[in-house]
Amino acid sequence: MEAELGNGIMRIYLLSASLLLATGASAMAADLGSAPVKAPMAAPMMAAAYNWSGFYVGVNGGGGWSTFSGVGGTVPGINSLDASGAVAGGQVGGNYQIGNVVLGLEGTYDWADIKNTLVGPLGAGTLTLVTKNDYIATVAGRVGYAFDRVLIYGKGGAAFTRDNANANLTGPTPGTASGTFNRTGWLAGGGVEWAFWGNWSVKAEYDYMGFGAITEAITNTTGGLTASPATVKLNVQTAILGINYKF
Repeated sequence: MEAELGNGIMRIYLLSASLLLATGASAMAADLGSAPVKAPMAAPMMAAAYNWSGFYVGVNGGGGWSTFSGVGGTVPGINSLDASGAVAGGQVGGNYQIGNVVLGLEGTYDWADIKNTLVGPLGAGTLTLVTKNDYIATVAGRVGYAFDRVLIYGKGGAAFTRDNANANLTGPTPGTASGTFNRTGWLAGGGVEWAFWGNWSVKAEYDYMGFGAITEAITNTTGGLTASPATVKLNVQTAILGINYKF
């Protein structure tokens, strides 16, 4: 009897110890808990796309090429003259962006030194003829497509220039002749512009300008040099680099 009572007490003791261990382990697990939940990382801030809308001013410089066609009336035996030289000036304009499409209007004025110097015999003397474009101005619309800070555009509009002809004859019957002729024509061109820092941008541009034929009559003559009127057509090409600041 006593042995059975002792065994029962022992079983109760072991069961209590097991329950105590299980409860302690559960409490420890509860204290440890699961790994803390990290707060979700904020999405990285995306830089806003560049907006080309606004007014701008800038400067430019590069080279120009001209072809005078039909000058035979002024210089017998010469049908065309090719001229080349530097251009430099500035531009002012404005853009308005709709989605990725950029619409704009731009005016430019460039000093030009696009000239040809022809030296050859004339009669018993030597003729030196200098033909030159001394300025180029344009007013043109622009249409472009923006890839954030890169803008690819085309342009078209009106162009204005002035060509000068100056002749000097040396020899037995020396003389001079000169004339200045203003022209209005059309322009077609295009380029690419990159907004590289803040509101500053750089551009590379090519333009072709066509000026219809006009009658050039050189009347400012002296000595033994005379010139017949000639119907002269002019084409001008320019390739320039420019820098703009947008307000």
